[in-house]
Amino acid sequence: MKIKQITGYLNKNKTEIVKKLSANEWRHFQNYFLIKESFSKNITNDNFKNVFCAFYVLNGPMGLNNVQKSEFFKLLSQKENNLEKILKRLYEIPSYGQKQKLYLSFATKLLHTIDNNLPIYDRNIAHVLNLKKQTTGTLETKMKNRVDIYNELKKNFDLLLKNPEIIKYLKDIRSEIYNATKIDHFKWKDNLVSNVKLLDSSLWALYFFLKNH
Repeated sequence: MKIKQITGYLNKNKTEIVKKLSANEWRHFQNYFLIKESFSKNITNDNFKNVFCAFYVLNGPMGLNNVQKSEFFKLLSQKENNLEKILKRLYEIPSYGQKQKLYLSFATKLLHTIDNNLPIYDRNIAHVLNLKKQTTGTLETKMKNRVDIYNELKKNFDLLLKNPEIIKYLKDIRSEIYNATKIDHFKWKDNLVSNVKLLDSSLWALYFFLKNH
């Protein structure tokens, strides 16, 4: 990870990042707010699950099947915050094609829902931060690899969030998003968006610009 380069990209593409996050009437934050507010009130009904699955892409052949989703939401309701336990529980249930997988991305989304000061891993973030790759091998080897990646992700976020330029960027883009939501008559809920989440959303959106350029 090169902090100076990432900072430069974020500042240079701030307008494009806001545009990406505001797409479809601010759908990104609409769904995120519903998930955070519902979970804080212990509401995990079908609507919550449907929005969660759509927002975090749990559906589809690369996602979780119904049995896995049932276990996932059970873990979420129990507020399980141990990454290895989450990975193992989902691994034990065969996925599509009767394969067993370690779902690092989904596990971190579960953890973030419980604590929004924990970062989320996905391919966008992994690409922008140049995180180490997910490896194959024995279950023990793969488990260590996934835990190492998550620790690397948390370390990178800690470094970024302590950087003066990133701190300024987050303050500026938070203000720009707020002003844009006022124009669009979308209710911005600042208390639900931690700096970790704001940085996560920014890096996620930045990926699309970097991919196309």
